[in-house]
Amino acid sequence: MTAAGSKHIREPFRKYWSCLSFALIVILLPASAFGIDNSFPDIYSIRTGIVTQMSESVVSLLISLLSALIIICVIVIIFSSKLRSINRELRERNEQIEKINKELHKTNRELADQKDLILKQHSESDRFYQMLIESADDGISFYDKDWNLKFANSAFYSLIGFDRESYHSIDPEVFIHPDDKEYQFHRAGALSKNGFFEGELRLRHKDGHYVNLSSRSVAVKDDDGEILGALTISRDITKLKQAHEQLIKANLEVETSNRLKSSFLANISHEIRTPLNSVVGFSNLLLANDLTREAKEEYIEHINHNSEKLLQIIGDIIDLSRLESSQIEITYEEASVSAIVNEVIEEARQVIRRNEKPIILNVKNQFEENGDLIFTDRIWLRRVLSHLMDNAVKFTLDGSIEFSYYREEDNLVFKIKDTGIGIKKENLGRIFEEFRQEIDGHHRPFEGLGIGLTLAKEVIERMGGKIYVQSEKGLGSEFSFSIPYRPAGSTKTKMQAILKEQQMTQLNWSSRKCLLVDDNRDVLIYLSRILTDTGVVIMTASSGYEAIEQIKNTPDLDIVLLDMQMPGMNGIEATQEIRKIRRDLPIIAQTAFIFEDDKDIILEAGCDACLIKPIRKEHLLTVMSSFIKSN
Repeated sequence: MTAAGSKHIREPFRKYWSCLSFALIVILLPASAFGIDNSFPDIYSIRTGIVTQMSESVVSLLISLLSALIIICVIVIIFSSKLRSINRELRERNEQIEKINKELHKTNRELADQKDLILKQHSESDRFYQMLIESADDGISFYDKDWNLKFANSAFYSLIGFDRESYHSIDPEVFIHPDDKEYQFHRAGALSKNGFFEGELRLRHKDGHYVNLSSRSVAVKDDDGEILGALTISRDITKLKQAHEQLIKANLEVETSNRLKSSFLANISHEIRTPLNSVVGFSNLLLANDLTREAKEEYIEHINHNSEKLLQIIGDIIDLSRLESSQIEITYEEASVSAIVNEVIEEARQVIRRNEKPIILNVKNQFEENGDLIFTDRIWLRRVLSHLMDNAVKFTLDGSIEFSYYREEDNLVFKIKDTGIGIKKENLGRIFEEFRQEIDGHHRPFEGLGIGLTLAKEVIERMGGKIYVQSEKGLGSEFSFSIPYRPAGSTKTKMQAILKEQQMTQLNWSSRKCLLVDDNRDVLIYLSRILTDTGVVIMTASSGYEAIEQIKNTPDLDIVLLDMQMPGMNGIEATQEIRKIRRDLPIIAQTAFIFEDDKDIILEAGCDACLIKPIRKEHLLTVMSSFIKSN
């Protein structure tokens, strides 16, 4: 019961007690009327007097008792009525208290349910955020202000290949790269000053290699602004760094390549204009009327030499295109090693004579005569040997050049050794690179495009061989290469080839008819002059349409030399139309396109052979001899 309820109960009893006291006083008052003293010692005397005087005062006593009884009854009635009122009020107060208690219990239950719900939500939130942190690929870690690791997700440990227990059993300083020891110092300074820090760190992986991490740390503070620690997020950027380094390397290579190509283009301009100047100049000198025969022969020799030089430069440029597009193809055919070497040596002797260099050229043939014929790509092998011999002659001011070739087990070995200027050892590794020369730029003392050795290396490797170089500055160089030895025949076969070459000088095609088709008048004149000595009847046409008409009107035509690039109807279209008229008529294509794909398209269109411009007399007659017979 509450204090307020107790107060309400005590208050009526206090009033009733006052009434009862008043009633007792009323009862005792008549006693004084009988002469009884108020003191306590006389009470017993009064009682004795009452007994003795009962008869006299009985009436008064009864009246007093009756009065007292009436008063008591009235008091009891009043008290009972008041007590019922109090009880009723108490019951109402109890009902109110019970109602309040019920509401309090209900509120307590709601508060308890709310508390359980909040605890449940808090627990689920903790699990949710923990799940988020654990599912992150980046390493998330928290360090206290003394830089002790207090929390880290699984990704943090997996970045360096350790589990939680293994990591904490090792001193963290062991993982840091020696060059990154100042990382923690810089991080602590930045956090205290700026509140955050970004940087890169290398940590040693469990496997031994270092992992590049990009990290960002932020300071964690309490309500008073005091630093509690730092939250760090780390990301593995090892692959990104490697890709970035490769990109930088590739960019440098591209820049270097662009510089080399710019230098190469400048070299091309110089290399082309120099022989072209001789061709144009000596051609104009031939127009003079007072020239002697010796002077004309000299001028013509200069023109021929520089023309060959121009062809070689153009061939090098074309080969460069092939090299960059990986279109160099090796075609194996029967060829004489000695014949190829003799051609290369003869060209080298001419260059030595022209430049008036005091160079002694020695050739050592250590090859068996009966194994001279091999299967190889004759053109490419000759080109490789020519490039190596040209370099030897170019870089040898005086002294000697030794050319040797021999068989070593299953390989054919070629060696070219000179006493020239030599190459520095630090430059030996780059001389086989594109456009590379030991001395680049306009101050270089020697001519050349810088692609000869690159091309030679590529061709030799495609043939299944290897190329080597030994050199010392001021003492000369030795280039050697080996290719697989593939025997093709014997001396008898070689003699047959020689007899065939002799027969080429005695061609008689006086009863044969040949149609030359080209839109270039100079080409028609050149081809006609070549074929004049054979006695063949020459017919010409300047377009595909004109050629078709002549073929229709000349049923006994023996062979056609057809240009592939003409206006109106090109050579491919003309070939297809000619095949509709005569399927057995030999057609030899002539083209300036040199890629293998172009040659395949030409042959697939219906041509029987393909000649690459500029067309040489020997090559033209050899190919034509395959289709028409001498009288």
